[in-house]
Amino acid sequence: MELRGSGQLTESPSGGQEDATFNLLILALTETLSLGGLLGNGAVLWLLSSNVYRNPFAIYLLDVACADLIFLGCHMVAVVPDLLRGQLDFPAFVQTSLATLRFFCYIVGLSLLAAVSLEQCLASLFPAWYPCRRPRHLTTCVCALTWALCLLLHLLLSGACTQFFGEPSRHWCRTLWLVAAALLAVLCCAMCGASLLLLLRVERGPQRHQPRGFPALVLLTVLLFLFCGLPFGIYWLSRNLHWHIPHYFYHFSFLLAGMHGAAKPVIYFCLGSTRGCRLRE
Repeated sequence: MELRGSGQLTESPSGGQEDATFNLLILALTETLSLGGLLGNGAVLWLLSSNVYRNPFAIYLLDVACADLIFLGCHMVAVVPDLLRGQLDFPAFVQTSLATLRFFCYIVGLSLLAAVSLEQCLASLFPAWYPCRRPRHLTTCVCALTWALCLLLHLLLSGACTQFFGEPSRHWCRTLWLVAAALLAVLCCAMCGASLLLLLRVERGPQRHQPRGFPALVLLTVLLFLFCGLPFGIYWLSRNLHWHIPHYFYHFSFLLAGMHGAAKPVIYFCLGSTRGCRLRE
């Protein structure tokens, strides 16, 4: 398992022809974006914590912001040794912990985004039936189940691929990473399918020229994940399944991961402060 390469350049598939100055610039930009994402997601948590029960979908945003906050915190710490190359190096245990925690929060955020996409799609397709039939505590149960199942996958990967719980098993490690790859593919397909139906509903609806509110937020967040969040998942799966990836994809995926976490609070605030909407909405 390659989880111990939490952010170390020495373990990335980089060649001697890479420009060190360019790499440092990319890493510094990654740190800046991650810091902005930490502040933004912290503000989202603070604003939603007092109004979370007014809208069941706000619970999804609260959990996504929490997962992004932990992810970006680990992301910032993991990139530090690359910025201070030759001056600072983390022990293998710290590198492994940062890597596993980041992938855990990444899967949690993706799962929650797929869940909110599916639920918002149902709410838009069946506006009269769905609010009446929807269980009252569905969102809370889905979020709790998502965290629990992702934690179970995280513990299984740690047990099979690291020395946290004993001797690692190469066979089970590869099998579990194939399961993680299948899970990533299923979640992406479900999210994209639900978002496509939601987009068609918005376009064919009475306000198709000005989609606003939560459907627009879901669509923009899904597009943001596909362009900025997905490369990080592809990178980690490629590293741990030993697929060939270009050497430049290392810094590229880290930069886009920081951009993904930093841009979501901007989308929340921009849509929440548009004309006719309050910021807390």
